[in-house]
Amino acid sequence: MQPNRRCWLTAGFLFIALLSACKKKDQAGPQRPQANINDSIFSVFKDIYLWTDVIPDSATFKPESYASVQSMFSSLITMKKNNTNGQPLDRYSFIDDGTTSRALQGDILGDMGFEVGYQTDNTLYVIYVYPGSPADKAGIQRGWQLLSVNGNSSFQVGPATNNMLNAAFASKSATWVFRKPDNNTQTSTLAPAAYKLNPILYANTYNFNGTKVGYFVFNNFVALNDVKPTFDSLFNAWAQAGVTRVVADLRYNGGGLLETAEYLANNLAPASANNNVMYTQSFNNNVNTNNYSYIFRNMKAVPYNPNTYWTEIFRQESTTYRSTSFQKQGSLALTNLSFLVTNGTVSASELLYNVLKPSMNPHLIGGTTYGKPVGFINITFGQYDMYAVCFQTFNSAGEGNYFSGISPTINVTDDYTTNWGNLNDPLLRTALTDMGIPASQLGRMAATELNTNRIGVLRPNNRFQGMIQTLRN
Repeated sequence: MQPNRRCWLTAGFLFIALLSACKKKDQAGPQRPQANINDSIFSVFKDIYLWTDVIPDSATFKPESYASVQSMFSSLITMKKNNTNGQPLDRYSFIDDGTTSRALQGDILGDMGFEVGYQTDNTLYVIYVYPGSPADKAGIQRGWQLLSVNGNSSFQVGPATNNMLNAAFASKSATWVFRKPDNNTQTSTLAPAAYKLNPILYANTYNFNGTKVGYFVFNNFVALNDVKPTFDSLFNAWAQAGVTRVVADLRYNGGGLLETAEYLANNLAPASANNNVMYTQSFNNNVNTNNYSYIFRNMKAVPYNPNTYWTEIFRQESTTYRSTSFQKQGSLALTNLSFLVTNGTVSASELLYNVLKPSMNPHLIGGTTYGKPVGFINITFGQYDMYAVCFQTFNSAGEGNYFSGISPTINVTDDYTTNWGNLNDPLLRTALTDMGIPASQLGRMAATELNTNRIGVLRPNNRFQGMIQTLRN
């Protein structure tokens, strides 16, 4: 049986409006009067936007006629249409107030630290909890059913429940009642708090009659320095233990820094991939020919590279760093690799699969991914950070047009009632049997209450999704 709907409701406001974004870190000058800010943002947007050919000139578009930066930017990004259905293709670019950049670079969250989703139309379950968060300190775990929030116990897919839950997540304090898998209940009053983001939610090593399988759950591609020691230790232990098969769980991973995706690819890839192309980047003709407006030619990359002009950074990205190659790390030698994915698997997560596909053909278990093979460099204009799509990535086989998502090898629907590592989890169980582990070694599959029809995902605007490329020297 499969669930009818899956709706994610984020526990806090860290990931504000970064809808499916790939990013490279950038900045620019002081705040200007509204018309000047509009003109400047429009000019730079047209210079670097991947689909600049669909953007009219300034005299036609009249950026100064818009009352706000947000309204102007929304108009710009809806100009790129999907040829098949006429809908805007750009689901990714956005403007924010710097919250996204601060959160991603600092890796400090200030929320309750968990997320819930609809198992059925009227039942909600915890889908993950961040280590060290208020929810984690209260003992809350994936697989717990949410019974009530601030006394509200009636849930139904739709705006009313979503608004009620998001209001509770955004409040200074909220009282949550959960039912645990053992049918006991727990009441927890939680308040948002700052904690260090640890996106490695779970890791384990399974031994099935001598066949060693490594499994990890990874929820965000944060800065490499923050996760490398843990992953180094894990991969070294797996290599020493003789692990030959790995299941990487990216089902809710909205992406992040490409340096971390490259690191994982280099550890998971076969030795034969060493020095081969991992991925390439494609830019618009303005970038390729170094043809920019006066405004952009005179902008320096403050505060991160204050002595460098943005045009030089774009030139390096489109030439020197246009292609990234594998540099095999560690001694893992895998015979099987699978990724657990859903529509919440975005950008850097999709790229990780895509770059490994030519050399080792990993399997995707779950649902069709989000579909984001593009990225951006964020540039600051006073109080605004602009995230405009400016490059597209391709693997060594030239594959990189998965705007509608990447279809799974085996389609399996997520089940929120099982905790991480539970062999009743349908995605994990399917990945293991697909690797050749006999079902008889996985125990009996428990029945769960799920509906058979599914209509897709409702994603809140404040859940981070994207991939980010740090600037390279």
